[in-house]
Amino acid sequence: MQIRRISFFDEFTCIGAGCPVNCCMGWKIPVDYEVYMKYLNEKGLFGAKLRWMLKRNEETASFRSFRYRCPFWDGDRLCSIQKKRGSEYMPAVCAQFPRQLYHLGFFCEETLYLACPEAVNLFLESLNHEEPFAYRVMEGEVSYEVNTTNDDEEFLNYLLQSRSELTQMLREGMRYDSMAILIYGRDAGNACLAGKEGRTEFPSPLTYHSVEHLLMDLKFLDRLLLDGFYHPNLRVVSPVLYRLCRDYFRKFYRFGRLDVKTAEQTYADLQRELSQKFLLLDKLLNRYFEYYLHTNFLDIYEDYSFRKCLIYGMAKTNMLCLFLALYAEKKERIELSEVAELIAVYERRAPQIKGALKKVSDIGTNDYSKFYGLSNR
Repeated sequence: MQIRRISFFDEFTCIGAGCPVNCCMGWKIPVDYEVYMKYLNEKGLFGAKLRWMLKRNEETASFRSFRYRCPFWDGDRLCSIQKKRGSEYMPAVCAQFPRQLYHLGFFCEETLYLACPEAVNLFLESLNHEEPFAYRVMEGEVSYEVNTTNDDEEFLNYLLQSRSELTQMLREGMRYDSMAILIYGRDAGNACLAGKEGRTEFPSPLTYHSVEHLLMDLKFLDRLLLDGFYHPNLRVVSPVLYRLCRDYFRKFYRFGRLDVKTAEQTYADLQRELSQKFLLLDKLLNRYFEYYLHTNFLDIYEDYSFRKCLIYGMAKTNMLCLFLALYAEKKERIELSEVAELIAVYERRAPQIKGALKKVSDIGTNDYSKFYGLSNR
């Protein structure tokens, strides 16, 4: 099997107890079948505890959580299962994290999930040194299963080429929120529909150019935040995000409602201050979206939804900018280590944005001047 591994994948090392955003908290931890059977057969008090902490329904098993933390996360901030029996006794999701292993049938891709601050540090190093995200190609055996039901190799190769062209455009100066990217997504999606009728001419992103950018104003971001991202349980699940959400409500709300009249100007002022306190902001946002393409663009191989994938990446990037601006308000400057921690906690909650997008508007619209109720700027 051909394995394509992102450039800094092998540089990752877990720092264990020294991690500021430990992965043993804030998750529901699924237990795979192979490990589940080990737990059933484990003897003694440790085996009894393993079985007591398991919760199972008809299809899945998981650990019971206590205040959204793993019951096997010890006081020394290390995993008691790993200490006692080694990593082969850990659930697969724990042993792999933050490695993202994607088996596409014809090849595998291995990247790092930015929900880990050490993974974000490697991402930020490539940003600081202006190193492109590249893949090291090798041959080997993999133990993880195929992640797709599609077997159209020609379409998969098209997606690889398109992703390469999109990232090239970003490195050459195109902003992550360029309308050219969305118009390309519209046309590529339409080509998929035409292909079902026997006509398939997929466009190249390189042929798209636009001076317009998609405007995700504060009113729209507010809808995304309220329709899935924010929840009172964030107080326990992610105290950092909870405090930033509370800061958001205090900053932009009056009498329990978004003060649209003043909110846009206030947010513009916060963004300007953020740019002064963190000089790499524009580069960070573009590179964040670029890395999103590396980790998520091939999802289109399964659902053929170009626009949904691209708009989700743009929404994630805009929301990250909002949280960075709120975080920077009371700071004189922001260090890269702070950005790494914030991105890590944000990435764990960001998938909720995808569900919120479905509530906000119709993904199927082709009118990009009204796409999700947004205008161009």
